[in-house]
Parts: sequence; structure tokens; C-alpha cells
Amino acid sequence: MNKKKRFMNLDNMGLIIIGAGVSLFYYYFEKTILASETLAIVITAGIILLISLCTQLLVNNINRSKEALREANETLEIKVRERTAELRESEMKYRTIFENTGTATVIVEEDTTISLANSEFANMAGYDKSEIENLKSWLHFVDEKTQRKIQNGEVIPDHPEYNQIAPHFECTFIDKQGTHKDMLCSLADIPGSEKGVVSLADITELKEAERQIYHQAFHDTLTGLPNRALFMEHLNMALKRAKRRDDYYFAVLYLDIDRFKLVNDSLGHSVGDQLIRAFAGRIQESLRDLDILARFGGDEFVILLEDIENSEFASGVADRLQQELKRPFMIENKEVFAPASFGVVLNTRDYDDPENIIRDADAAMYHAKENGKAQYKIFDKTLHKKALHLLERETDLRKAVNRDEFENHYQPIVDLQTASLVGFEALIRWNHPQLGLINPGSFISIAEETGLIIPITQLIAQRACEDLCYWQERLKDELKLTMNINLSSKHFMSPTLLDDIKEILNQTGMPPEQLKLEITETALMEDADETIRLVHRLKDLGLQLVIDDFGTGYSSLSYLQRLPIDTLKVDRSFVSRIQSEPDGNRNIVEAIISLAHRLKMMVVAEGVETEEQFAILLEMNCQFGQGYLFSKPLSKPEVDELIENILQLAQQSPGTQFSLPAMLSN
Repeated sequence: MNKKKRFMNLDNMGLIIIGAGVSLFYYYFEKTILASETLAIVITAGIILLISLCTQLLVNNINRSKEALREANETLEIKVRERTAELRESEMKYRTIFENTGTATVIVEEDTTISLANSEFANMAGYDKSEIENLKSWLHFVDEKTQRKIQNGEVIPDHPEYNQIAPHFECTFIDKQGTHKDMLCSLADIPGSEKGVVSLADITELKEAERQIYHQAFHDTLTGLPNRALFMEHLNMALKRAKRRDDYYFAVLYLDIDRFKLVNDSLGHSVGDQLIRAFAGRIQESLRDLDILARFGGDEFVILLEDIENSEFASGVADRLQQELKRPFMIENKEVFAPASFGVVLNTRDYDDPENIIRDADAAMYHAKENGKAQYKIFDKTLHKKALHLLERETDLRKAVNRDEFENHYQPIVDLQTASLVGFEALIRWNHPQLGLINPGSFISIAEETGLIIPITQLIAQRACEDLCYWQERLKDELKLTMNINLSSKHFMSPTLLDDIKEILNQTGMPPEQLKLEITETALMEDADETIRLVHRLKDLGLQLVIDDFGTGYSSLSYLQRLPIDTLKVDRSFVSRIQSEPDGNRNIVEAIISLAHRLKMMVVAEGVETEEQFAILLEMNCQFGQGYLFSKPLSKPEVDELIENILQLAQQSPGTQFSLPAMLSN
């Protein structure tokens, strides 16, 4: 309304000014130009009409301008109201987003003062917003290390115009109570402003999970000790220190609990786990803080003795640990002993690869086990050569099984009363492509350790049965022979043993009563109840059973009485000394033979090499024997020739029993 009044006043003033101007013009014109009254009237009327017309046009223009200005003002007012509403809505939207980002977020000034903080940040910091905004720097809430990085510009890219990604880094957040939390921090500038945005995401749980995963990756779950991976890192660092410093020495001990499997099998795996923890604890208590004890798995542990004075220090530690392990462990109110064998590597400066140190310590430990267990062995290079030799032999042995590089030799067994042939013991020989014939003593232990003994025994038995069937076919009823096959303890307890034997008998047509299985008394005693069941099932097949090397293991006479054994074999170690130690070994051999007779078993003496031994065995009423006095082990062609000699002599003198040495001499 006020605007309209101002416009109306403006129009009236304009008309007054125009009228005054026209009046002055007319007065001047009348006095100076017009002489005629009539002309003056006409001109005056014309001027008045012209002035009225101009005045009307001016008024119309002014009115149109006023209307346009009014409409423009109204449009502007509408746009201002709309823009104000949009700005208010946008502010509410961004404030809502700012409050609900899910992370602690603050707006900071150029001097790092917090000008605005969301509720998440305030809650995490333990302050009210009024205590934070425009009062505290955001650096007040982070650790000193992060403060230095921010102040030194270490987390800000050198050329932000080329890197639009806000920098992210981890830091430690400190709240009002002094509690530390792991955070992931991100910084960003606000375009067109000196301000910036700082966001903090709580990753405490994530970092804790990361620490747990790291711990599990590098520590043993049962004992909490470092595992192989972490130990190898420590060993690698020790090796580097030894290369840098002439006065730095270290040693490595490899430990393995003796007969730990027996604890698991007899007392259960739960007791075994408790024993492992107790064992680790006792070893750890005996070491210095700087030494590293790790568990490699199972019952194997490794010790890194750091910064030792000399090799005697490592030997002293090994002696002390051996003494500590002589004391029993109390597990579930039971005394459990856990002696261990150690392998020690002292000359660690000679190594470049930490894996080689572990390899050699392991080799020394196994050598200690072979020498009687519950002791330690210091590694020397001969052990490494031995280990390489064993590895090569194992590799060649695996190839030999696939290539069937084995051949049988046969040790004749004779009736001692007549020295006539009654059967053979199959003995394996390895026909190595480079080394020639290798005796079983050089590879049987490897075969047993690797499990190759089972396929090797199958090859021996298959071929021996085939050969005996061939010889028996040649001899007809002239002579009935038997074949002895040695079974290892691993094969004897194999679940496939019965099926293996049945298959061989079926394939070769071998009469079961002509096959004798030789089993050591130690193998028979490993699982007494299972052995009794298995032996009876073997007897049901019609086979004969022989206890090999009797007297060298341990047997229970009552247990022996329950087994349907056909033959006892007296070990060569007793036979070889019956003449040199008559009061000792002669009595033992005589007792074994007497025991066998009482149990209605036959007796075979192994290793008969002299006439004197032969005579003593005859005197003791030993029925059978084998050894170099009668014959060395023969190859198949040699046995073929022996069979032909027997046939020829049988044709010349039917029904006569012939001495084996005489047969072989022909």
C-alpha cells in the first residue's frame, strides 16, 4: 500500500512540473512570437492538446512500469521463499546425515578446533557437545604419534589436486576416561572453505580379531607356544645377527618325547594333551627369558638358545633338561613319565638357511633315539651324510617297488639228523641298477618305516610260492618241501594280511600246509588279544606259524602256551656262542629247545656255521637247522640246479635221503 502511494505522489509531481514548464514556454512564446490573438489561441489549444497527449502517454508508461515492477517483486518474493525453504530442507537433510553417519564425525576449523560434532563423536569421547564445539581441538582425542603425523603433514598427500581420495590411517582414540580405542581415521577438506571433515570409525573389535588371528597363525593352540612359522622367523633373525656379530652364538635343540604314542593309546588323547602342556611348561621353566621354545606339532618341540657364551652352555642346558624330564608328571592323579630325545646343532654360524639347521637338529634327534632314547646327540656332518643316504635309499626303494627290482634268494633248512633238505627260508635281495645286489639289512628298516615293507613282502611271498610250486612239481612225491616267509610287525598287524595270503595261495595254487609264516616274538606281543585272534585265523587257513629270533625279545610263557605255534627258531646270536660261552648261551639254547619240546613245537637253529655247533645242537636234540655250514642262500637258478641233482640221485638210489652239502658239491 505504501508503495502505491509513493507511485501516485510521483505521478502528480510529474504533472505539476510538466504544467509549469508548459506555462513558462507559453508565456515566452506569447510575449515574443505571437502578435495575433486568434493565432495565439489556436497555438495555445494545440499546445495544450499536445501536452495532454504527452502527459497521458507518460502516465500510461508509468503505470505499466509500476505493474511490471509489482509482478517482478511478487515473483522475487516467491523465489526467495522457495529458496529459503530449500536451504532449510537441505540443511536439515545434511544435518541428519551428519548426525547419522554411523561414524564419529566432526567439522574442524583451519586451526583444528572442532566447530561441529555429531552425537556419535560426543558419546564416544564421553563429553557433551557443548564441552567440545568451539572449545577443543580434534587432536586432543588422538595419541601423540598421530598428532605428530598430522602436524608434520605425513598423512596428507603432497598434491591433493591430483589425489581426490581422502587419506585414511589408523590411530588410537583417547576418551574422557583415558580409555584407548583403535580407530580408522579419514580427513577431507570442505570445498570452498577453510574447514575440513574428520571421520573416525571404531575398529577395536576388528583389530582384536586381527591380533587373535595373528596369534593363532603363529602360535600353537594347545600350548600357546610359538609355532614353526614364528620360530623360523626368530631363527632367521638369529642367523643374521650371527653373520653381523663375531661375538654372537646360538644353538638349536630339537626335542621329541619318547614313546608318546603309548601314552595316547593307553591313557587317551585327553591325557596326552595334558602331558604336552605340562611338558612344555617344565621345559619353559628351565630356560632363560630370551630363549625361544616352540612346538612344531605332535610331540616335537624346538628350542633356540640365544646369545650363548659357547657350545658347553648348550650341552649344559641339554643335560639339565634331561634331568628335569626324569621326574614324572602328575596327570589326573597318575604318574606319567615323558623322557625325550634331543638333537643339538652347535656350529650354527656355518649355516645360511635356517631350514638346514632344523633338518640337522632333527637328524641328530633321530640318531639319539636310535642309540637308546632319553639322551641327546650333537649333530656332526656324518649324520647329514647318513640322512642324505637314507633319503636317496628311500627314493630308490620306492622306484624299486614299482620296477620290481627285487629277487628272492633261498636259505635251505635241513633235518639235522640227516642233513637232508626239508625246506627254504625266502630272503630278499635288492638288485639295484647301480649298486648291484643289496642285502636286506641295508633297506628293510627303511621299508618298515615308510610302509613299503607290505608291498615288498607281497612280492617276496608271491614269487616264493610260485617257485616252490614249480620245484614241488618237479620233485613230485620224491620230497615234500616247505617255504618260510618273514612277516614284519607292521604287515602282521595289517588288516589286509589274511586277504593278501588267501590271494597268493589262490593265484599260485600253493598248498597252505607248505607255507610257514615267520613272526618275531616282539611283534606277537604288541597286542596280545588281537594276536591270539589273528594267529587262530591264520591256523584256520592251514598255515604253519614260526616264532623267529626266539629269545631276543620278550615273551610270556603263559601267553606263548595259548598260541598255536608250530616252530621256534633259535636266534643266531645264541647259536654262534654255544661253544665259546658254554655256561651261558649253551644253557639258554638248551632251555629253548626243551621248552619247545614240552610245548610240542619243532625247533630250528639259525646261523649254524661250524661242525662243533652242529654236534652240540644234535646233542640237544634240535630237529632242524640252517646256516653256512649247510648252504649259503641260493639264487633261483642255483636252487633249480639243486632240485635237478636231487632228482638225478633219487633216480639212481630211490628212497635214499641225501645230505644237502653232498648235493651242492656235485
